[in-house]
Amino acid sequence: MDLRQTDRARDARRGGQRRLGAAEGVLVALRHCSLDEAFTDIVQTAKQHNVAPMELAHGLVAIAENDVTYDVDDAVVAAVSRAWGDLLARSGQDRYGEPAPQAH
Repeated sequence: MDLRQTDRARDARRGGQRRLGAAEGVLVALRHCSLDEAFTDIVQTAKQHNVAPMELAHGLVAIAENDVTYDVDDAVVAAVSRAWGDLLARSGQDRYGEPAPQAH
């Protein structure tokens, strides 16, 4: 493995760690839970919905921050919606980042 491949692999790991950390932060804020509980929730939800935990984490962050540049897989959108859609809606956004309907 040459130096460029090593750098790319390291950058990919760092990017994955950042996305996972951001997803954990989203869940800590929404659920008022610990980082460990957030991590466990991501892993269990990924297993339950048969999606990769890192894709689920990236999808959760993309949806929470309304990142339309990230093409979120339909299965990931469905998993995020089922697991955390109500929490995202209560935070002021629906699962696509649009303003949530206001209850009257």
